[in-house]
Order: sequence, then C-alpha cells, then structure tokens
Amino acid sequence: MKVYHLSHIDLDGYGCQFVSREFFKDITFYNANYGREVMVRLQAILRDIESHKAQTESVSMLFGKPVKVEREKSSTPQKEQFIILITDLNLTLNESKFLSEQVKELKMAQVDVEIVLLDHHATGEESANMYSWYYLDINRCATKITYEYLLDRFGLDTSVQQWLKPIVEMINSVDIWLEDGFGFEFGKVAMSLIASSNEFNRFMFDDENRNYKLKLLDFARNFFIEYSTEKSGGLIDGKAFDEVGFDNALFFIKKEVLGGNKDSETMDNIISRAQVKLLETKKEQCKVYFEDKVGFLSYGMGGISVVANKFLQENEEFDFYMDVSNRGNVSLRSNGNCDVSALSQMCFNGGGHKNASGGRIGSFRWSFVYDDIKTQVQGHLQMKDEWEL
Repeated sequence: MKVYHLSHIDLDGYGCQFVSREFFKDITFYNANYGREVMVRLQAILRDIESHKAQTESVSMLFGKPVKVEREKSSTPQKEQFIILITDLNLTLNESKFLSEQVKELKMAQVDVEIVLLDHHATGEESANMYSWYYLDINRCATKITYEYLLDRFGLDTSVQQWLKPIVEMINSVDIWLEDGFGFEFGKVAMSLIASSNEFNRFMFDDENRNYKLKLLDFARNFFIEYSTEKSGGLIDGKAFDEVGFDNALFFIKKEVLGGNKDSETMDNIISRAQVKLLETKKEQCKVYFEDKVGFLSYGMGGISVVANKFLQENEEFDFYMDVSNRGNVSLRSNGNCDVSALSQMCFNGGGHKNASGGRIGSFRWSFVYDDIKTQVQGHLQMKDEWEL
C-alpha cells in the first residue's frame, strides 16, 4: 500500500501528517494552502501515481540502471493499492469532481486507487453530501479525525498510542478553541511555533520545510510530564503538557533541529548555514544564465543578503545570486564577478549597486511551481540579447 497525503499548512494540517506517518511505511506528503494550490497538488499526486505505477510494472533496476522487465504471461503480479489521503482541506465541488473523475479513469485502467478525505470545515458540506469518500465532522479537528479514523481502520501499537494521543488531544483543543480542553495552553505555543517556523521556504524546500516542522512538533512529547496536582484541561494518565517549559526551550530546540551548537553559534549563522547547505543540493536545477555569467535563482527566500553572500563565497562557479518574491520583485547579489546593477537595469527595470541591486518582473505570473518561475526569469535574462539582434 502506498499513501499520498495532502494536508493544510497550519498546526492541524501538519498534525494530520504527524499522525499518518505512524500508520504507514510508504507515504508521500504534500501540503497546500487554500485556493489554486490545492488543484496543483492534486494534479501532482495523480501524476506521481501514474509514474509510480508505470515504473513498478515495467521497469526494474539492474546494477543501478533501469531495465524493462518482460513478465511471463502466466504470472499474476500482486495489484498495488494506492490511497489518496486529504486532510484539513475542504474541496470545492469543482475540485471534488475533478479528483473523482480522474480516479475513476485510473480505476478503469486497472489501478487500485482509493480517496479518503477527512475534514472539519463546514464549507465542505456540499461536496461531502455528494461524495462518499468525503468525511466531514465539524466537532473535531482534522488531526483528531485522522487519528481516530486510521486507528479504527488500521490499528496502532499501544506504546505509540500512549504518546501520540495526548498530542492529538492538545491539537484538537487549540484548533477548535476549547479553552478548558486538554493541553490548550500548550497548543497555543505549538500553533505559534508552526506558523512562525519559516526558516525553510516551502516552495524551494518543500520536504525540508515539512520535516522541520514535524521534528519541532516531535519535541512536544518531551514536555508531557507527570503532575501531582490537577491542571487546567485535566490530565491523561496523570500527565499533562508543560507549556512554559516548552516555550522557554524553543529557541534552543530550533538550534538543535537545524544542526547547530546552542552554546557556540548564533541562530543567524546556524540558519544561513542550513539554508546554504540545502541550496547547494539544487545547484543544477537552479542555474540561470546572463550573457557569459552563471547565476543561482531562488524563489521566495526573502532577506537574502546573508545567505546569498555565503552561498557565493562557498560556490565560486556562480557569478550572481537572484531571488524572486511571489510578487515578482527581484533581489540580486554578486561576489564581484557580475555587475548586478547593470543586469537589473537591462532586464528588470531596476538598479542599485554593482554587488547588490533590485528590480521587478513587469509581467510576472505567480506560480507554486519553481520551474514556472525559472522559465519566466530566464526569458527576461535573454531579452537583452533579443533586443540587440
């Protein structure tokens, strides 16, 4: 069984994925905010299912290289099951119809696909009334719905339930705002933590951003401690969450999760090192060209001065660094090998200094997909050559 799990980008959404990873060994995560991004992620899931199915049916690996496998006619390969799990997102009628029709086509092609949508937003009632796979419960948060649904269907080791259930109850209390609920005050700290932990841009580092948030949330179990007296919201097995201890420790927890030394390194240096390390894994994917200069293009990083200069110092094959915001604003940095002020003036109606400048893409088309942004930017970088012709 392979699971494709799409969820929202708040505490409740990531909480659902925090839960589902305990139930499935083979699971791929996606996240989306409401609006156009939902459809983009649904399309990505469908493409990934088709790609996975094609690879596993006709391709195997021999000495690290893909080779086509000719199966005997008498063999009956086991049919793989796919689950599209959607949580904490209410689909519109159009989105629900699209997904239902696409899955129907996959089933007609002998692909075993199931949709499971678990949500608590009343705005999804119209879709819930139309589709049997759309489960709506407005009395629980999505994390709790997901936990109890998966527990009932697949079961879970008791030792995991003991530490996971209190976290689920805590998220439920704060997400549907039960001020007298279990772990409510701790939930407020956790909610703020997830919302503010944006050290890794999710459009550049989708997996890393998600894993970072899940690791931070994982530390909650270290603050589930025994209490000798009653606590607001009650106790579970004589224990409750220590919200003050968690709140005080978060700065050092972040340093640890980011791979830094809490006693000898500043947070800024830890973050920039972690970001540069990730950027270096994308050097080929993110290359852009201006005349004979090679640049690195990031999307939505913001505040790039420190990370851009560090990246250029450690990767001398690049002459400039460029970041584009979701509004088409361009920030440029150089290590002295490229006059980014002239570049910006020629390509982005901007200017500034030789090693630091800015501009704007006038006809910018916002996208959730990095390659769409790169295509637009490279097009503007090449316009100068076309004008000169």
